[in-house]
Amino acid sequence: MGRLPHGGGPVFRFTSGEVVEMEIMLQDLNYVIPTREAICAIAAKFSASADRVGKSVVQPKQVWNWFQNRRYAQRTKLIKPPEKSSTTPVPQDDIVSSTNVVDFFSFPSGFISPDTMQMEFEAKSARDNAWYDVSAFIGLRVGETGDLEVRVNFSGFSVEEDEWVNVHKCVRQRSLPCEASECVVVLPGDLVLCFQEGKEQALYFDAHVIDAQRRRHDVRGCRCRFLVRYDHDQSECH
Repeated sequence: MGRLPHGGGPVFRFTSGEVVEMEIMLQDLNYVIPTREAICAIAAKFSASADRVGKSVVQPKQVWNWFQNRRYAQRTKLIKPPEKSSTTPVPQDDIVSSTNVVDFFSFPSGFISPDTMQMEFEAKSARDNAWYDVSAFIGLRVGETGDLEVRVNFSGFSVEEDEWVNVHKCVRQRSLPCEASECVVVLPGDLVLCFQEGKEQALYFDAHVIDAQRRRHDVRGCRCRFLVRYDHDQSECH
């Protein structure tokens, strides 16, 4: 998966034409993320485009991240969980305990897809400390430290990138984006899942809110500013 590069270089951006093409594809697929082969083909096509001359080469992971983010935004509009605000903050009650996850497994031959569950999950990769959607839970074991571990297949990635992760620390219910009207629930000290952009890729990391500047909303939506500090590298960003 690769570690997020640091260095303050220019942030990667898709062109407007690339965004339109991906929007059309996502709608045609009824908001299902394309296959790995299709994502690689899109990245190769964009990289070879005349509009990309002199710009960064498009990586498959960048394409996959765009589809995942856009799908999240669409699902938030269509699905509103009862008695729970669909915000990005991750309260401790939403972190899935070992018992919660084990209940979903039927071993010895378990290959459990979130499609067969009542909840959807995300897991933190040890390779870059970023959070990814879970496609399937493939196995369960007790690790060397005595903690329960689950083998995770990440959405959009091949089986070669499956990982064993700590159930209690690295698996939780899937986070949902915070809508503009819900910014009032985000307070200093809150744990949130934030998008961090770099020169080559953009990933989701845990962060804590340091400061919140409330501003009047307008036709563009929320104008508030939040200062967050990322847990994995202690960098700060508005």
